[in-house]
Amino acid sequence: MSLLTVEQFAEITQARYELAGTGRKPSFYLEPFTPSTDSRTLERGETFVCLRGPNFDGHRFVADAVGRGARGVVAEENAQLPDGLGVPVLRVDDAKRAYVVGAGTARMMAGRCTVVGVTGSVGKTTVKSMCAQLLGTGRVTIETPENENNELGVSKACYELDKWTQAAVIEMGARAPGEIAELVEIAAPEIGVLTNVGEAHLEFYESREQLALTKFALFSRGAKAVLSAADEWSRRLASASDIERSAVWVRLCGDPRTQGLTLEAGVPKDGAVPLTFGSSHALAPWRLVGEHHLRDALLAAGAAILAGMPFEKVAALIGTLELPAGRFEQHVLASRAIVIYDAYNASPTSVASALNAFAEVPATRRIAVLGSMAELGADAPAQHEVTGAAAARSGIDALYCGGAFAERLAAGARGAGMPSDSISLFADNAGVAARLRELIGDGDVVLLKGSRVQRMEEILAALIGDGNAS
Repeated sequence: MSLLTVEQFAEITQARYELAGTGRKPSFYLEPFTPSTDSRTLERGETFVCLRGPNFDGHRFVADAVGRGARGVVAEENAQLPDGLGVPVLRVDDAKRAYVVGAGTARMMAGRCTVVGVTGSVGKTTVKSMCAQLLGTGRVTIETPENENNELGVSKACYELDKWTQAAVIEMGARAPGEIAELVEIAAPEIGVLTNVGEAHLEFYESREQLALTKFALFSRGAKAVLSAADEWSRRLASASDIERSAVWVRLCGDPRTQGLTLEAGVPKDGAVPLTFGSSHALAPWRLVGEHHLRDALLAAGAAILAGMPFEKVAALIGTLELPAGRFEQHVLASRAIVIYDAYNASPTSVASALNAFAEVPATRRIAVLGSMAELGADAPAQHEVTGAAAARSGIDALYCGGAFAERLAAGARGAGMPSDSISLFADNAGVAARLRELIGDGDVVLLKGSRVQRMEEILAALIGDGNAS
């Protein structure tokens, strides 16, 4: 329950009261300000905030919100509302701006809560989830749900901070220059984790440098940094901004050396991985497949350590970490073939990481089904060829390519030496699913990887069927 009251929200946003026929402020104004921006999910007692967007206008759903039990409404000055609503209305110039400003105040009122901000091109949702799992073992912890990582999602998380919340792990995404800085102004994280600077959403930026600077704004308010030693932009910008020595650097074998404190992992073997943090050492349990998952776990561990968790406790818990839904899920079919669904989203970096992990899975035959990747901008054709080449070099036995850049994926694989008769294009998900159902059996492992727009989950559903998988 938000620490911010309705009256405080009205004061900081300079809202104008429209009282519900009483002529005075009811007790509602002294209650916590618990906003909802969706009339479909609003719960009784919440205040409905009428947001506007290119394709929607929340003012049209005020009556629905009140019908569901809204105690009040935040509406813009120029908006027409139905007569006889029977609840107080707070009039503001810009409802979205008021919502965001209120969230920033709610966050500052929860000063005893440790806020961890997580951003990056790849892996931020996994790191966010892992960090919340670690902190949640000893503290009341919240995290932003799914991918609610824009200013509305971050604001929503800030309103959920209450007197019992001890830690909050907030994912921050950016689809335009400067957006991370705006989110930092709302959430004011004490600890920041930058997973990497890759290609995701590159079409919205003039250059990789602009994307990197946008991400690095995570530390613009002095957040303690957790960075990956493998990421060139993190190393470059940490040096330029003079935080290299104060950062916690996550390092795997073969990563560049950095100045500052290092959280380092050796090579996993027999269900364990050696960890080093400063002068401390531990042999931690480890069961996930893939170097990138180990790196994500270390990034989350670095944040947890900065938040006060002892290294020894973090090391002991690393083996319990779970991946979020849609990340390297393994499904055993009735045919005893295994399908690995890793298609929550995709970029060249994440596809390469998934292919490397795929190579570690024991199999008689490995089949990769790759959908095209979105939001890569003008570099998309070349990036798909690079990804196709990575698929060929990963040692797979067959490759199926789909989406707008299927031909480019295939061309990259052929150029890297994969035989043409091992490469197929598919026009739709139903077709490739039908082909796979005829083809695969015991000992085969199939990887499904592609951007959300490719709807790779349709292939998974068709392969699983009703009760045909575990």
